[in-house]
Amino acid sequence: MARTSLLARAVAALAATAALTVGAPAAGAAASAWAATVPAGARTPGASAALPALPHPDSHGLTLVNWAPVAGSTGRMADATFTTGAVFAPRGGTPLISPVRVPVTVRIFLPADYRADAPVPYPVLYLLHGGGGDFRQWSQGGSGNLAATLAGSAFPGIAVMPEGGRAGWYSDWAGQTDGRFAPQWETFHIEQLLPWIDDNFLTVKDRSGRAVAGASMGGYGALRYAGRHPELFSAVGAFSGGTDVYQAGAQRTIADSMWQAGAAIGWTGLLHPWYRVSGDTLHRMETVFGPRAGWPSVNPVSLALTDAYREYAGKLALYAGGAGGTGETDIHGWNRSLHEDLDSRSTAHRYCTGSGEHDYRYWTEELKDFVALVYGATPSECPNGWGSPTP
Repeated sequence: MARTSLLARAVAALAATAALTVGAPAAGAAASAWAATVPAGARTPGASAALPALPHPDSHGLTLVNWAPVAGSTGRMADATFTTGAVFAPRGGTPLISPVRVPVTVRIFLPADYRADAPVPYPVLYLLHGGGGDFRQWSQGGSGNLAATLAGSAFPGIAVMPEGGRAGWYSDWAGQTDGRFAPQWETFHIEQLLPWIDDNFLTVKDRSGRAVAGASMGGYGALRYAGRHPELFSAVGAFSGGTDVYQAGAQRTIADSMWQAGAAIGWTGLLHPWYRVSGDTLHRMETVFGPRAGWPSVNPVSLALTDAYREYAGKLALYAGGAGGTGETDIHGWNRSLHEDLDSRSTAHRYCTGSGEHDYRYWTEELKDFVALVYGATPSECPNGWGSPTP
């Protein structure tokens, strides 16, 4: 959520190649056209010998259209592509894209020893991407590089990396785009994807086996989901995460993202006016989060003051650079405020901060620290050479 966020950087870079953007007519037909290109049998459970069979591929509001290994992953990483009524929902009249549903992909990283009949079920870590990114961000070299990041770590489970839109903000949008449709990301992730994962893989099927973490916009999403759904998760990590939607700087970032990317998913709709949200800052904020009076229910610093994070019992970790007046100084201040709110309620948590930028070079080290906290022995020092955790 910083003014120098990944969203702003990504959109600036992509603007130069805007001619490649999927236009609205193509995007409107995206779901059916894309599905028609899927090779025969590709969505059949167990179609790839390298991947586990999916016993309930079409369930919980999701229709699976493809289940395929990621090239070079030796069967440990696969993409599940769905259609769902949550992406997108008509809003404000007849949508200007038809059909309104578009494909949405989730990347899944499996343990090397994964077996559907293993004697012990696997924990699940939900990893949320940042603004301007997509479901691939945590796994790609040069960004999250997940396989290398988790190699040798204490993490024994399944990592789920869902699409969240370039500027979806992990929210069920209360308003609509200029094209009269809206994403329902919280519904997709919490009500559909989470039970789908539990139905199709051998997982620990209660909060004790689930953690959620993310970077930047995804850090806000992790804190949002953890605060609103403590019955579903037992650990949460935010890497340079947004913490306070009332802050003027945060509102500028969010409002800008509504015009720069809006409801775009990857190339679908990027820079197209039907996917954008016009209007002033308050209108764009309320499009995503609903009326201002309801923001405390989706705002981490507000949720902290209602003891929403109390049940995480120390398995809550905040990481932010920007200390010392360089780097992501706004993110540093916002995370410091959340840390102080948690302290004021005696909510146990880990707070690591120091000089640093809004970048995966820091976030991969923070992810290693987080999985050690949750699944192994709590590190005595913070990552990134930041010294001891702030009390």
